[in-house]
Amino acid sequence: MSLVTHAQACKYYPADCPSDRQMPDSADRFGNPVIPSEVSMEIKLNGFFSDLMQTQADKKGWELYRFDESAGSGYLNADRSGPLASNFRPPHDYEISFIFIVNKDSLQAWKEWEMNFNNNMLAEFEKMKSTQDFSGVNKMQEAKKNKMESFRNAVMIRVKFQINPGDAIASSITENIHRTSQLNVPHAVLAFQVHNDKMDEQAIFDLDQFTRCSDQAFLLFGNWNTKPDSYQYYRPAYHADKMHTDLVTPKAISSDKVRAIAMHVEGSPLYISQFLQSLDTQTISGIIVQ
Repeated sequence: MSLVTHAQACKYYPADCPSDRQMPDSADRFGNPVIPSEVSMEIKLNGFFSDLMQTQADKKGWELYRFDESAGSGYLNADRSGPLASNFRPPHDYEISFIFIVNKDSLQAWKEWEMNFNNNMLAEFEKMKSTQDFSGVNKMQEAKKNKMESFRNAVMIRVKFQINPGDAIASSITENIHRTSQLNVPHAVLAFQVHNDKMDEQAIFDLDQFTRCSDQAFLLFGNWNTKPDSYQYYRPAYHADKMHTDLVTPKAISSDKVRAIAMHVEGSPLYISQFLQSLDTQTISGIIVQ
């Protein structure tokens, strides 16, 4: 199995195609301004999580591809002449996400259904030109929403890791989402599952709008304040003291160390459970510096 890292030839559609937002090469990253140790951190974390997820895919006989990757833009020094000195830099943030195709037969059925739907929709549009009756189109679009939920749950799960985030939330869209269960996941300081009553295919992944799937597991690793704020955001414990995140206080732990990890697993409850049961959470917890 190999990771697909570009969206130009997405053989997985109508499952989510890899995002166009992929990391530039190391030379381009230095213009942000980050420092070499932070770029090295990004490269190591890419390899670490890619290998970890590939191991998961191999265990299950699933197919894996990278969906998205991004990182913080770094900090300038006071006169903006270059990067802030390494001993003053707050924890560097990084994100990477993956999609597992959990059932290839279901993906093929989804492809065929999508093709038939598009052909039928074209025919309905032609009919509408003469009748001015929109009811057929509206019915087909409503039926598609229901089909998308069943296909998405049967075909894929999407997994996102956030490293050293300023905050984390189960979903920035909170309407129609409710907690369904507490999860017992080794090494996670917080783990629970939520259900989404209203799936949205237009949800924006970059904005943590985790509403494309019906269900999601939300997990935190490391040292977190496990009581959310009034907006349901969780924050790493080091955010309680601004000396850990300001740009003027020398830091005891360098910016390229992993301090906290938030994890999202979107999909059907069945596949979420299978994924978490075989996940090596000890290895994930092991990269965190306390």
